[in-house]
Amino acid sequence: MKWKIFYKYGAKLCSVLFYMIGLIGIFTLVYHLSYLMSPTGDLAKSFGAFDPVYSNLTLVFDQQPLLYRDEEFIVLSLVTSIIMFVFALIFLRLMRKLLQNLHQESLFMMENVKVLFRMGISILVLGSAFTFMDELLMTKALKEIDVTNASVTYTGLAYVDTFFTGVFLMILASALKVAVEAVEENKHTI
Repeated sequence: MKWKIFYKYGAKLCSVLFYMIGLIGIFTLVYHLSYLMSPTGDLAKSFGAFDPVYSNLTLVFDQQPLLYRDEEFIVLSLVTSIIMFVFALIFLRLMRKLLQNLHQESLFMMENVKVLFRMGISILVLGSAFTFMDELLMTKALKEIDVTNASVTYTGLAYVDTFFTGVFLMILASALKVAVEAVEENKHTI
């Protein structure tokens, strides 16, 4: 019973986060497009120097590297950002639906099987794509660092985590499907 409150407010929180992340995504799209369309324009100047966001570490350069002015790098950053925001929006929408189902009904319903399966596919495809692209951005930026007396290497295999998480959720969805069918069969026999 007390978990029902968590499901109810969790679903509402997912709705609020969905719209907030949507607005941030639009801002990020405008940010990247201003550097692609008119890098010397007023809008790009109002943002300051282009400074992409990396998910795993913070890179602060004393002077902006030429890489950050490269159009291909900006496009890669734009695509990475789009994938990240689409993934976050899809995940929040599916999580909201799952929490609403748990609040109103129960876990053992076919709709939850579909939601978990879709969540697994989105993590598998979009999560892995975002992580891979983000690591590609980071690898390119790390090449710009001049380190003396050491070498910096980055192994980009974090996308394997999202791949296996997606597969795990799809397996969990298939196991839930078997449980739902057993619950449905049990209802009909009584």
